[in-house]
Amino acid sequence: MATKAEIEQRQSVIRGWLESGITHSSAATMASVRFGISRSVSYDAIRQAQQTIDSSDDGPAESEQDDLNPLSILATLQHHFNIAAASGDVPAMAKLVQSMDKARAWRGLKQEKASPLQSPHA
Repeated sequence: MATKAEIEQRQSVIRGWLESGITHSSAATMASVRFGISRSVSYDAIRQAQQTIDSSDDGPAESEQDDLNPLSILATLQHHFNIAAASGDVPAMAKLVQSMDKARAWRGLKQEKASPLQSPHA
């Protein structure tokens, strides 16, 4: 019989395998070999790990999985530019201006250079 610590470690390893995309059947084989448990015990552990994954709130919400919004990216970059400007971080400001130019190109805007004084919604 495994101790509580061993079971928690097993669950952690199996959860990592599942989150990395390993199939349940492969995870069952790997758990059986690694932990010296039967395949039926492996599948029970996989079921518990999958329930933990399904009930956790580690990932983005369903509404956040839509396509990227160029306007929100530009607004975020502008916010970070303002922070860099306030702290006098010129190298970061230069990189952020380049990033704003790229984001504007994604949005299909003219290839004019971004100005830190220009609204990201222009």
